[in-house]
Amino acid sequence: MGHTVVVWKILEELLTKLRKQDIQIPTNILEDLRTAKSLIEISYSTNAPKETIAKIEAYTTNVEAYLINQAQKSFDPNTVDEWLKRIEYANSQIVNEKTTGSKNQFVVGVPRGQPWIRIETNDKLSEEYVSKLAEKWHLTVNKQTDDRLMIHGQLNDIKTFIKQITASIT
Repeated sequence: MGHTVVVWKILEELLTKLRKQDIQIPTNILEDLRTAKSLIEISYSTNAPKETIAKIEAYTTNVEAYLINQAQKSFDPNTVDEWLKRIEYANSQIVNEKTTGSKNQFVVGVPRGQPWIRIETNDKLSEEYVSKLAEKWHLTVNKQTDDRLMIHGQLNDIKTFIKQITASIT
């Protein structure tokens, strides 16, 4: 969750830089950034449900899209690339945090330091489909005692795998 704060702070900093360029930021973008901050603060004080974290990411993604678009109009390409790299790095840390749990967590059957996710299969997401997709991305699948699937491998492969799984169930 700490890396979500980093993304939020980067976006706030970019917004400030754009305002210094006399770029007018729409009210809905400012409200989305404030809402994301409020949800981040709430999630620290409570055990936030996954929906709250998803909402934070939706708000920050919306703000990011708008601000990067404005930055491309206002800054030179190298400056925009630097902002994109900062945001991408912070987002990759969020994905790593999600896929590996906490940094010090040890998971039986997964090589130390290797990212992993657990997937619960259902009618829309069969075990065979998940296994075939994982194999396509050279990921290892282990069935756990609670019938969930533990998938681990290279971070970029897991990211791609997650995107394809998400696309297939929406």
